[in-house]
Amino acid sequence: MENEGGHNSGPSKRHLIPLAPAPAGGAGHAGTAVRGRRQVTAACEACRRRKSKCNADRPRCSLCLRHGTDCRYATAPTETHSQALKRKHSELQNRITPYEELFGLLKTKTDIESLEILRRIRTGHEVDSILRHARDGDLLIQLSLAPEARRRYEFPYISEMPTSILVPDNLYLRSFIYETTFHAPPSHGFEHESQRHGYDDDRYLKPYHAAQIIEPSIANVVISKWTSVTSDDRLLRKLLTAYLCFQHPWTAAFQMDYFLKDMASGRTRFCSPLLVNAVLAAACHMCREVPDRTKFWVPQTLCYQFLAEAKRLWDFESRNSASSLTTIQASIVMSIVATTTAMDKVGTQYLLQAMAMATKLNMFSANAGTNNEKIRRARSFTAWGLFCWQAWQRFYFSMPPFLKDPPEYPLPDPMLDPKWYGEVWIRYPMGQKQYPLLLGVTIKSNFELRKLMNDMALDLFEEDKPPRMTVEKILECKSKLDSWFTNLPDALTPTKIVLPDHIKIHLEYYGTLISLVRLVALSGYTLDLTWQNIITHAEVRLETLVRLYYLRHSFEAYDPLLMHWLMFLGDAILQKLDGTGGTPTTAMAMTPTNFESLRSTLILCAKGLYDQKRNYHIAAIVFRLLRDRMKANDVDLLRTHIFSTPSPSSSSASGGDDDTPLMMQYVQAQWLAPIVTKPDGDSNDVTRRSLDYLLREYEKLSLNDRAVEDVSEVSSPAEPPSPRA
Repeated sequence: MENEGGHNSGPSKRHLIPLAPAPAGGAGHAGTAVRGRRQVTAACEACRRRKSKCNADRPRCSLCLRHGTDCRYATAPTETHSQALKRKHSELQNRITPYEELFGLLKTKTDIESLEILRRIRTGHEVDSILRHARDGDLLIQLSLAPEARRRYEFPYISEMPTSILVPDNLYLRSFIYETTFHAPPSHGFEHESQRHGYDDDRYLKPYHAAQIIEPSIANVVISKWTSVTSDDRLLRKLLTAYLCFQHPWTAAFQMDYFLKDMASGRTRFCSPLLVNAVLAAACHMCREVPDRTKFWVPQTLCYQFLAEAKRLWDFESRNSASSLTTIQASIVMSIVATTTAMDKVGTQYLLQAMAMATKLNMFSANAGTNNEKIRRARSFTAWGLFCWQAWQRFYFSMPPFLKDPPEYPLPDPMLDPKWYGEVWIRYPMGQKQYPLLLGVTIKSNFELRKLMNDMALDLFEEDKPPRMTVEKILECKSKLDSWFTNLPDALTPTKIVLPDHIKIHLEYYGTLISLVRLVALSGYTLDLTWQNIITHAEVRLETLVRLYYLRHSFEAYDPLLMHWLMFLGDAILQKLDGTGGTPTTAMAMTPTNFESLRSTLILCAKGLYDQKRNYHIAAIVFRLLRDRMKANDVDLLRTHIFSTPSPSSSSASGGDDDTPLMMQYVQAQWLAPIVTKPDGDSNDVTRRSLDYLLREYEKLSLNDRAVEDVSEVSSPAEPPSPRA
């Protein structure tokens, strides 16, 4: 032990120095830590090259000041080098330089538009100026230097309207779209042109495909949350707006406002990944920015990828026996996609599944199977869309409908309940005024027409049998169609129609009348002068409507129903040129002028099908069927209006740049080509007009022609082969 008052008996001990007070703000740290090197997030580039210890002072570190070197940082003040690399990578992915965008335009625009862009480049225009005009829509308008605001497309071959349709009782020659297009004097009792409806109205002055949708809910929605195919929300918004412009007014598979609101909020009552991917797959055919949009069989294309994702989700829901509203809506959209890709047999299976699910949910009843008012409105809208899509398909396939009766929920009056239909507003380039698409009157009129078609198909058609046809039935059908047409809303009357979906309503009316009269002839009934006058009257109006459609809107934008009527009219013209169609009066009046007018209409129809085949594959098949029935000189004439320069093989009716692969191995189509066939005791008219049959005959003739070419030496081009109808 130690003695408190004396010397220690143990070893002596060193006196300890008291600790210095801790520095302010440095509690818990040793004094030596203050003297250590300050930690930095990232060194400057010069110190990194020298492998020196940088103090990261900005704008210049101490070593760069000492050495007199340039001091630069590749990072933000608080970033590490790895964080900076990730940020730059993200910026590069999201950034499209003006020149990259310009290159993309040159790849995706039409030949005429691309040449116009090149002309502006060579005349010294700035790239930003070119892009600003090109983004707004149609370059035929936007890049025009003419001060006149009214622009129209020019007919191929003969630029004037044929005299055969310039008849006094043709109401469409007094329509606002005709007068505005041709600068005709007002014919409605107005003293001044400015008083006329349509004056200074962009809808009558510019093509529909140049318009832009004004929908705030789309501008900020993150669509990429609903699909795994791409994260490019700009492209996805472009696809969605294309669908609302070109598909929704025609088929109306879902209530648009409910769908958009749930998409923006992330709710899944009226929106789902399955429905979104199905809509985007369909929209790929409608968007010019999508390359190879007709090649649905190529895995690298967007259409294939969206459709594959939709099928995966659809199969998953089917295995789980899920019957939801969005699954039914997606099935309708996928059926539409299958039809435009010449696979309507597959589309029919989606349609049958959709009807089974809708029946299970009791959607065709008066209350649509629910007491919730919002769900009832959404279900009833889709029930009508489903009913009308199957009615349209079955009528055009000459088959009895799947559904005998329409939904019990009555169609609302668009004036009293416009929200049931929704509305889309558009604005044209260089214009400030917004215009509605008039979805209420358009959709309701379409639904009412489909109901008539369903009734007619139920009365006239049987599976695998000729139509049950009598003159009395046809007269009754005509009477119902006439009544529907007479009672169209004011905005859809012959003088006021302007948008493509408005014009198509009239095309269907006259085309259906002609089809009904043809059924009378097929039944063996000899058409007297009254029936022939009905056909002549309808054909004049049909051709007028097709020409007005082209003059105002062109045939470039996606429109499968337009394809049907272009083939219908083109086939009728071919018969007249061959002397096998038309009334006796038409045959007697075949002057050289009339003959050339018929050729001009044929060229217009064929060019329209060629333009449509850039959007969806079935149009490529239909174009080939019409083109290869044309004479070689007509095909040469067609090519001069399709290509900027004639193709090297233009001397032959087959081959050339317009020979898109038909991909016959994928075709599964019951769709009936709207053509008149020759009597054949071995098969009925319906069989001989089906796309499957026509392609088999086409393939046989192609094989025979190739065999002949292998063993023959031909010094002059032969006539193009024609599929035997």
